[in-house]
Amino acid sequence: MCHRRSQDYSNNTYLGLHLGTQLFRAVILDSKLAVTYTAQIRYDIDLPEFGSTNGVLPDSGPGEYLANPVMWVKALDMLIDCLVKQGADMHSVASIGGAAQQHGCVFWSDLGLRRVCNLNANLRLHEQITESAFELTRTPTWRDSSTDQQVREMEYAVGGPAELSSITGSRAYSRFTGPQIRKVFTQCPEHYERTSRISLISSFLASLLIGGIASIDYTDGSGMNLLDIRRKKWSPECLNACAPDLARRLMKPIPSSRLQGRVADYYVKRWNFRPDCMVVASAGSKASELAGLLVEKDFLMLSLDTSDVVVMPLKKAPCLEEGHVMCHPTKTDEYMGLLCFHNGALARRAVCEEVAYGSWQRFYKMLDATPAGNSGHVAVHFRDREIIPIARGVLRWGPNTDYMTQECLLGRPKFETPEIEVRAVIEGQIMHHCAIAREMGFHQAPDTKIIVVGEDSRSQNVLQIVADIFNAPVYQRTGIEVSLLGCAFRARYAFYEHRESSCNCRSCKMPKGRKPRLSYAEFLQNVPSGLKLAAEPTPGCEKIYRPLIARCSQICQLLAAKSTVYIIDQDP
Repeated sequence: MCHRRSQDYSNNTYLGLHLGTQLFRAVILDSKLAVTYTAQIRYDIDLPEFGSTNGVLPDSGPGEYLANPVMWVKALDMLIDCLVKQGADMHSVASIGGAAQQHGCVFWSDLGLRRVCNLNANLRLHEQITESAFELTRTPTWRDSSTDQQVREMEYAVGGPAELSSITGSRAYSRFTGPQIRKVFTQCPEHYERTSRISLISSFLASLLIGGIASIDYTDGSGMNLLDIRRKKWSPECLNACAPDLARRLMKPIPSSRLQGRVADYYVKRWNFRPDCMVVASAGSKASELAGLLVEKDFLMLSLDTSDVVVMPLKKAPCLEEGHVMCHPTKTDEYMGLLCFHNGALARRAVCEEVAYGSWQRFYKMLDATPAGNSGHVAVHFRDREIIPIARGVLRWGPNTDYMTQECLLGRPKFETPEIEVRAVIEGQIMHHCAIAREMGFHQAPDTKIIVVGEDSRSQNVLQIVADIFNAPVYQRTGIEVSLLGCAFRARYAFYEHRESSCNCRSCKMPKGRKPRLSYAEFLQNVPSGLKLAAEPTPGCEKIYRPLIARCSQICQLLAAKSTVYIIDQDP
């Protein structure tokens, strides 16, 4: 009799961890994938000693958005403590899946490498992995846009933005990891020279869990301008354009489904994890959201969070002038299209503070008091430098603003009423997202679903605006954060895959005609998607929004033209 098949897995649980921009969250699912425990650490509130604002250090330089990696180390320690204090049995955790904000990176020192490989269970994590563990104690996050010079250098070295996009799925972007690494190499060569390993924030999380340096997975590696997304290898041309001896510091990338190893003995001794608890490769936040949706086709996901993000599944990898093509987190030979917009929740929050005194209840009441289309008032709020297009500024047009007039170029300082301002910021963002998604290849089909997730997806008014602008039904996920679920689902599937492939006894050999092990989608096909219809397009909405979307695109073009002049003037 096969011992493996006689084991009882009904008491197993699966841990998902998401190291986000402003929060570090955890969820534990039972064997039936029901949520049993959740916890979160808010950096600004729960870790005030690090002095972060919205998860980053406020005294960074122009265009810089940096964070102290020790903050994330301490947050992980606190997060597990929180689960244990709630009564979670960590010994039941069979596998762990993680995700993290994309593009940010961590530069390990030799001392840090030794410490993470020799964790002492008598000390807390942050008492061992201190600032001396890192060559840079102020490390770039995904919001950093201070690498315009390095972007141009990398694109020039590989033959231009189109060539770089054909290799890596994206032209060079200032917030991508490759230009960030090049900035460190060119401006702080002594730090780069002493750096033993470079982790993405996702592989940094996995490194803390396994007590060693974890590999970068294909999905998050796709956001570096370094990975050949078709060959699934680091591109020699891109590595050479970035920094010397970089492949050694990055190590070999691995599939998102690959196990990084067992949980470190530190966790076994300190929190009673079981010694055979598996750690699957950590992925990027948006890839984890895609893994958590459990929807196969005919959908577009819109995430309304710190950054707003559009995600679409892609069968093949197109070459795009704008946007990103990344490796799919659960399908070996497929891809995901991703559009990231810097001005998301923080821009909405700024308007809420200005016109509604910080009251979201008052903000949404104002939104409800205005008609669809805002009587022709359109505004774009790029308060921080936007990614697509590269632009910065706030520009408001009235219903009678003509293109290329003085009012068109300068805009209005404000609208007549705060209600108009509120609808303008929401509609302007959604119209911008819709226009860029269409440029990327989004086409509405009869069965198309727009799935809206994220912190700011809870307003029915906002969901109705999304349905009307995209002219498609909008679905909302109930329950916890979808990227966190994606972490736990990937952990569960990794355990299944390992169990199916680990036994070599005669009775377990697959007989002829027996089906191979299930794919990720097949394995989780009976798990409820949690989707519910939230809003349907209002009749006549296309007639209202089609001309307004065109006007919104014109505003974006004007802001981009102004910003291009500014960036050239500021070039060192």
